[in-house]
Amino acid sequence: MNDPERRSGSRAVRMGASLALSLAAFVLVLGVAEVGFRLAGYSALYDVYSKPSLFWVHDPLLGWSHQPGVEGTYVGPRPFPIEFAAPVRINSQGLRGPEIDQKAPNEYRILVLGDSGPVGFEVAYEDTYTAILEDRLTARLGIPVRVINAAVRGYGTDQSYLYFRERGYKLEPDLVIFVHSGNDINDNQTLHRPRRPFGKAAFALRSDGSLELVGHPVPRYPLCSAWMLGLDYRPVRLDELLSRVACTLQVRAADRSALFSFVSRALALSPSVVKFLKDLTSPESQREGWNRPEHLRPRAAGFGFMLGAAFAQADSLRALRYDLTTALIRQLAKAVRETGAAFLVLQPKPRQFDIEGLQAEGIEFLALSAADPRPLMWQHDPHLNERGHLWMAQKLVPVVEPYVRASPRDLGLESTGRTRGRRGR
Repeated sequence: MNDPERRSGSRAVRMGASLALSLAAFVLVLGVAEVGFRLAGYSALYDVYSKPSLFWVHDPLLGWSHQPGVEGTYVGPRPFPIEFAAPVRINSQGLRGPEIDQKAPNEYRILVLGDSGPVGFEVAYEDTYTAILEDRLTARLGIPVRVINAAVRGYGTDQSYLYFRERGYKLEPDLVIFVHSGNDINDNQTLHRPRRPFGKAAFALRSDGSLELVGHPVPRYPLCSAWMLGLDYRPVRLDELLSRVACTLQVRAADRSALFSFVSRALALSPSVVKFLKDLTSPESQREGWNRPEHLRPRAAGFGFMLGAAFAQADSLRALRYDLTTALIRQLAKAVRETGAAFLVLQPKPRQFDIEGLQAEGIEFLALSAADPRPLMWQHDPHLNERGHLWMAQKLVPVVEPYVRASPRDLGLESTGRTRGRRGR
């Protein structure tokens, strides 16, 4: 070996040794800081806040469902200061609330479908608007009115439809209320989100208007993967190296570190920073950027020639989601009507589906909005607080009461003369 080669090899060895020494020093500093923060009373985020899988169990049909009989405390919102620590109990039927007995002859049953909004894990069950609605209607009408909360966090329109079609109808509801969430239009196309322990199936809307379930039975997805249905309704993997690395570091290391708990709480003082970091590493957020109004869409440096195609694909995705959500609501309404029950949709964002067309088919919709919704929600979480659930129940009582009075069964109530929403419609 000549001198230049020897010197080059020696430099490489020195650089490697220096890098290894720096890495060892960095790990040592992190270890000392971790011990220090634990001695100072800090706990890992994994131990402080509710885990993603809390109350969930794998479900080959729905992706996930409530684990029957489980109890616990739902703590959040992560990573902000704790605002709620609500007790949650799941009954033997896998639903939040008390056990559901055999239906009494003069009992009127309301089944509520939806996601995190109506299930209300952020408050005690007796403070949810479904429980308050049940109490107030029973007292007001003098008959047993049972409101069954069949909502599950993270569910889309597709999972609500599947649940009712395969299981929910057995509860013999007289009225089904589906709470359409603003997330539904994206959830209906999603197969798996990063950091969620379970994935789900999804429906493909065929050219003849029929719905075909794709990805069923639901497989086990890698925790840090992201999957959705593409424009051809075939599964497409979205996650990239950056999001996979960030996700793996978070769930395997950072979430179990007291040091990271301190850092995340410091960052939480600036919600905009939290959102930026989430958007940076989330494949879903990266792609959802194309669904924003054009002037708010991300600008991609270095491949501007691709923007036209990206925008066109985004428009196609929006049309797909719009049509798919419309079809799912239509099929849910059909399944409900076939049981003889009435059907009502609560929707905060009607432009996510063809509301005019569905109304022309006799499907009823109700939009509830407060002039200032901020007092009804938690400071760092978009879900209803106790005051918000009470407000919602107060709005729903006069809406739901005519359905009960118009029931074709003899409940001993004076009819209001309402005919819309009745069985056999």
